[in-house]
Amino acid sequence: MWKGSPLDPRRVLIVSADMGEGHNATGRALDHAVRALWPGVDVRWVDTLDVMGRGVGPAFREIYVTNVRRTPWLYEFFYGAVQRHRHFADAAKWFVGAWCGRRLARHIGEYRPDVILSTYPLGSSGLAWLRTHRGLAVPMGAWVSDFSPHPFWVHSELDLNLVMHQVAVEPATRWVRGARVAVSAPPVVPRFAPGDRAAARARHDLPGDAFVALVSCGAFGFGSVESGTDVLLAAGAVVVVACGRNDALRQRLATAHQDAVATGRLRTLGWTDKMAELTVASDVVVTNAGGATSLEALACGRAVLMYRPIAAHGRANAELMAAAGLAEVCADETELADAIHRLRGEPAQLAAIEARSLAHARSGTIADGLTALMAGPPAAPAARRLRAEDAMFVHVQTPRVPQQVGAVLMLDAKPDGTSATLADAAYLFDASPGLYGRIDRGSAWRHPRWVAQPGRAVDLVEPVDLGCHGDAGGPSDLDGAMDAFFSIPLDGSAGAGLAQLVRGLDGGRCALLIKLHHAAADGIAVIGALVGRTRGQEFIAEPAPTTADEGRTVRQRLAAARELAVGVWALARAGRAAPSELNGPLRSADRHHARVDLQASEVRQVARALGARTTDLATALLGEALHRVLHTEENGPDSLRVMMPRSTRTTRTFRTAGNRTGAASVDLPIGPMSLADRVARTRAVTDRQVGSSAPHAAHAVVWTLGQLPPWLHAIAARLVYRSTWFNAIASVLPGARSPVFLNGSRISAVYPVLALAPGVKLSVGIMTWADLVTVCFAGDTDLAGRVDALAEAVYAAFKEARALVG
Repeated sequence: MWKGSPLDPRRVLIVSADMGEGHNATGRALDHAVRALWPGVDVRWVDTLDVMGRGVGPAFREIYVTNVRRTPWLYEFFYGAVQRHRHFADAAKWFVGAWCGRRLARHIGEYRPDVILSTYPLGSSGLAWLRTHRGLAVPMGAWVSDFSPHPFWVHSELDLNLVMHQVAVEPATRWVRGARVAVSAPPVVPRFAPGDRAAARARHDLPGDAFVALVSCGAFGFGSVESGTDVLLAAGAVVVVACGRNDALRQRLATAHQDAVATGRLRTLGWTDKMAELTVASDVVVTNAGGATSLEALACGRAVLMYRPIAAHGRANAELMAAAGLAEVCADETELADAIHRLRGEPAQLAAIEARSLAHARSGTIADGLTALMAGPPAAPAARRLRAEDAMFVHVQTPRVPQQVGAVLMLDAKPDGTSATLADAAYLFDASPGLYGRIDRGSAWRHPRWVAQPGRAVDLVEPVDLGCHGDAGGPSDLDGAMDAFFSIPLDGSAGAGLAQLVRGLDGGRCALLIKLHHAAADGIAVIGALVGRTRGQEFIAEPAPTTADEGRTVRQRLAAARELAVGVWALARAGRAAPSELNGPLRSADRHHARVDLQASEVRQVARALGARTTDLATALLGEALHRVLHTEENGPDSLRVMMPRSTRTTRTFRTAGNRTGAASVDLPIGPMSLADRVARTRAVTDRQVGSSAPHAAHAVVWTLGQLPPWLHAIAARLVYRSTWFNAIASVLPGARSPVFLNGSRISAVYPVLALAPGVKLSVGIMTWADLVTVCFAGDTDLAGRVDALAEAVYAAFKEARALVG
């Protein structure tokens, strides 16, 4: 999210396209204006057509040229249909936006621009889609370099749409309701400016006393260029034809008018960088599309004749330019000849036209549009559909089983002896744009959505002081404060999360209790947001997407598909979980918590001595505790089905919102056995079930269910996420190994707090943080005694393991 001053963005992205030369010409003008307005800014370009896929650019250019030259009726039909039928326009823009937006996201995510400027309508559609579906929040503006702001050009989701004249504002706002529209000066580079006509003619060996007509019909040089040249020569003008990249046109003109070429009355040019000087040297500019050539002519204060405007946008541009008094439309040879004779014979009329052109060009600057974009209010927050993995937690939540995840941060006293304050806590959440918003639960026919809204990502509730008994029933210790805070249901409808500062701990310490709706973040996202903020890193709504199969061979793709199929089969044959006292209906949202601290260095030493990883030992200690607390009967079960989330995050998605996890059902061994055997068996079973393709298969299943209609997705989510398939939830989360500070307060420990599932009364979060391995049990109040006993059993089992290995 852009957070800098409106006057000093650091990175600007220009979204253009090589479709002719007009869009890039506008981009160059913006590039120049940006560098002049914000010295030191870094500017990067991206070509929309290249981004959309290999071969898209050549294909689209061929289609465009073919339509204009050979099937103008088809081009006119599509252009008119988009104007006449709003639903057709919206559908077309959504299709192109989804296509382009998904691919633009990668470039935006890598570059992280502070401002995005678009000069190409398909690129604008992609940006609008990203704002709606991915929460892209940086200021975005679109420069509509055509005089007629076709509905495909204008987007209500963008912060500002810049049109070329006041007469274009009304149709832009009529065609796209809610769009913010302003008028821009002609977006041309500075060399297109009024100049000395005589000096320009001398530099290009053009007669000083002749009537010079510059014919320019874009890079493709299509339209009625040849007939227009015939008329201009017959009317006595000296004609300069810029043929662009159309070498065939240049050859035909030279062949047809050999005498005019020989006498200097006709000059045919290929691609040239002298267009600014040639425009200044001319008396009139003859064109047929109303794009960059017209804007450049106006900037130079020259008269524009629109001769036989090309289909669709050419005719629409000509109509509006004529309405603005900035061009004369010549529908045929006779009207073009009459216009040339009239302007040659009436210099005062030509001067008046030039004055109007110059007045329009000088009515503002490109910098005015850039300043308006940055200073104006942001576009209305857009609601985006929740990803399938996130929507599942909206569907399964109930008042008794709220879906919220959280953490408890232990904050040491600052070096000066003072404690962390509410302002410190506020600082932690002021830069989490990915969590600015609330959840719209949707309906039976509308998927749950994330509604972005400005403000702090997490609301801070009134802090509590331990040992202060002024309020009856107030907490006397941290565990009591945790129970009270995490027992308040959070449904996400008012905001993503809540936080509370608990003061009065020993040694000047404080605790910060945080909870977020599970649809907004998983446990790793919570930790990523907190750690990132302390280190000046942003937490974002959506990363740049990548294609999973990018760079893979066919054999690798087949292997991945086979592995996924194996994982799905493993999930299917896992079957139901055996009944357990950890399962049953939850009668309220009240929760009880218990915490355990283990020295991380000792945990690593014991794990190495037992030939296991740290995570294996921590999970085995949980199994040992479950055995001691629950395995009270001689013939009790030998295993307990534990659902263990497995992160699918990468470095690219570590600090992003939402849930990016798969899950594996682990039959944790809790029967009688030695601690060393339990560690070995735990490692074997987790390697087999968590380390397999099952978590990725589970992720794929959840995604597939999310494609169902909302009412059916809700039913499927409730069938999948409940006690039928597992008895408890446990997750081993990565933490920070190096010290983390919040405004001077060292975060000495973090306890992860997991949500419960329908019918599942126990969850366990395990984390390595600095020099501690922390374990946090969360359970239904019916299991309060069991929760405390489990925490004690984990600590006792670790002491025994430590003694076992000496």
